Order: sequence, then structure tokens, then C-alpha cells
Amino acid sequence: MSGAKEVLPFVILASGAGSNCKALLAHARKHREKFAAVAVISDRAGAPALDLASELGVETFVVNHKDEGAMLALLKRLRPRWAFLAGYKRIVGSGFLHFFSDKGFYRVLNIHPSLLPAYPGLGGYERAFQDGVKVSGVTVHLVDSGLDTGRVLLQESFEREDDDDLESFMARGRKIEHSLYPKALDLAAAGKIHLKEAHGSTWVSVSGKAR
Repeated sequence: MSGAKEVLPFVILASGAGSNCKALLAHARKHREKFAAVAVISDRAGAPALDLASELGVETFVVNHKDEGAMLALLKRLRPRWAFLAGYKRIVGSGFLHFFSDKGFYRVLNIHPSLLPAYPGLGGYERAFQDGVKVSGVTVHLVDSGLDTGRVLLQESFEREDDDDLESFMARGRKIEHSLYPKALDLAAAGKIHLKEAHGSTWVSVSGKAR
């Protein structure tokens, strides 16, 4: 028997243009020995992310966000190990989360355009820019039943430049998004995402480092 590692199957949920979906799919194609995108799922039939996935030969599905039964039936057929939310503008249901249940957390990740817990919800970059923040950033976090309340896995910041307008500010953040999210995929495939508990506190651990 060879010592080849198991390929990690994952799904992507996306509602919009799919730039983070594209980053994850590109990373998966480059490292087919590590992971495979088994599907891109959207709540919107016209989501550009679906066209992007189809062009890359990845199965696509449209599932009404209110139809959790249909979502669970699809997941049971696809059997993904992890789910990555990439611009998915819905709060996933409890059944979806429990499908990905692990030791104290769910194998579901989201990428958010702010340094959480600052600016949860929609418009993270826009609100930070309007508030004149000097430093913003990007967060990859575990998903729970709340709105961007899951434990932080990865964060990377960037400074606001004096001549920034909203477009340049957001562009700098999105560049970080497209490099940071594939790093989370690497961690998931390597089995390095865990929860640790000590002295009444719980945190996300990556290779023994608290996050």
C-alpha cells in the first residue's frame, strides 16, 4: 500500500461574483493531490460563481436557502468534509452546521472583509472606510449559528493609505482575501484546525498556536 494521503473533498457556497470562489478553485486545481472541490452551491441561479465553476469542470447546484432538506440531501450525496463560504449572503441553518460537526466546532469556514469582531455583517470594507479607520483587514473564521461570531482562524491587516478612495481600499483587502483563504484550505486538508481548552477558555489551535 502506498502512503498517499486522502484527498480532502470540500464544497463552496457562493451568492455573487465569486472572486474568493475562484481563488479556492484555482488553489485546488494546483494541488489536486491534497483536495478537490466537489461542488459550488448557490442560493442564486444567476450567480457568476456558478458560471466560473462550470468553466472549470466543477459541478454546480442552486438550492433555495430556506430548503434545508434539499441542502442536506445534496450534502449527503456529495459527502464533503469541509464547506467554505465565499460571499454567501445567507446564514446557514442548524442542519447544515450539524452535517459538518466535529469535536466542538463545525467544519465550515467563512472569509469576512474586516478584522472581526469589528464590522460584522454586510459592508465591512465600506463601513470601515467611512469611519476613517487607519487599519482594516480580513478574517477567516469558523462558522457558528451567529452572524460572523465564530472563532477566528486567520487574520491579516492592511493600512489605509492617505490617497485611498473606497475602490483602492477595497482592492487592497481583496488581494489579501485571495491569498488568505487558500491558506485556510491548506490547514483544513492537513488536519491542523482544532479547538483547544484550558483554564476555562476555548480557542482555535493551528499546529499548537492559539488563534
